[in-house]
Amino acid sequence: MKGEIVCGILVTAGCFTNVAQAQGSVTLYGTIDTGIEYANVGGVTTVRTDSSNVIPSRWGLTGQEPLWGGTSVVFKLENGFNSSTGTALQNGALFGREAWVGLKSDLGKLQIGVNYSALDTTFLIYTMGFGWGNASSNFIFTPVLRTNNSVRYESPKIYGFSMIATYALGANGSATLPRTFGNSASVDLTYATGGFSASADFMTQVYSPAKTLTATSSTATGNYSVFAAKYDFHFLAVGGIFQMYRGGAGALNYTTNANVNNNFYEVVVNVPINISNLLFSFGQYKDLANSAGNATSYGVRYVYPISRRTLLYAGVTEIVNGPAASFTDNSTAAAGVPIGAPGRNVTAGTIGMTHQF
Repeated sequence: MKGEIVCGILVTAGCFTNVAQAQGSVTLYGTIDTGIEYANVGGVTTVRTDSSNVIPSRWGLTGQEPLWGGTSVVFKLENGFNSSTGTALQNGALFGREAWVGLKSDLGKLQIGVNYSALDTTFLIYTMGFGWGNASSNFIFTPVLRTNNSVRYESPKIYGFSMIATYALGANGSATLPRTFGNSASVDLTYATGGFSASADFMTQVYSPAKTLTATSSTATGNYSVFAAKYDFHFLAVGGIFQMYRGGAGALNYTTNANVNNNFYEVVVNVPINISNLLFSFGQYKDLANSAGNATSYGVRYVYPISRRTLLYAGVTEIVNGPAASFTDNSTAAAGVPIGAPGRNVTAGTIGMTHQF
């Protein structure tokens, strides 16, 4: 009798498990990207291991549950980590890369939590990787890429047009910060047909001119405009991106979310070679208040897949900094070799491996 009861419980549990599997799904995934970098900064050489050069080292959970009429609950939790040290990125947050839940249907997808801004999506697409060696990766102001306490909407594609919109509450009701500090909004409009695509983005983000933040500190708003285009000729793909930032005059002494008024652009050519590809990047940064803060970036990156899940890569990059510029060779998830002092140029090379699971 006892054995029959146990069997009954197991059968019942199995039934519930099957029902749960039929209703929804959860996927564990991840990437490990580790490389070795050699860099010369102002005559000083450094050799070190690196993480996240071509693809961010990360692991995560994603899933969905069907509801009704083509609508599903969707979610994603993603952790970023340094594969060289095993430490968490994003200031140690468990799921600092993405953490959201939402709804998906024929009307689009709505996500609430930790989301990427519309600008981040545009840079990823039009720089064809947004990784080690890309000028935009070296010049971008990272607080505009990911937003906490945010809502993100992705529209369906209609006659080639689509839209992404985000809104984030930076302070999120904090009693120790200005009420609007860190608030941001971004929107992307994209048109794509055949091998051609083009996007126009706009983003606002609130910062403060105060060096020490309090609830009564004053605030100001910075405005980003991004324009991008790409065409795939099959034998090669050409992409370009141009960013303008306004609203940050004299922002060098400002706090988090502050930027200086600037323009930068990048031109990318990606050449497929059998199953591998070779990427060339060139870009320039212009500090509108101080030309000594200008910089130029050159990069070449080669990626070769040795299996469906594993890539080998190698790259060379050079950044020529003006006397007041401090740009370095950023990866997809972290800053590169420290400059030490403004005006030092960076010449670096890397080789590495990426495995996805």
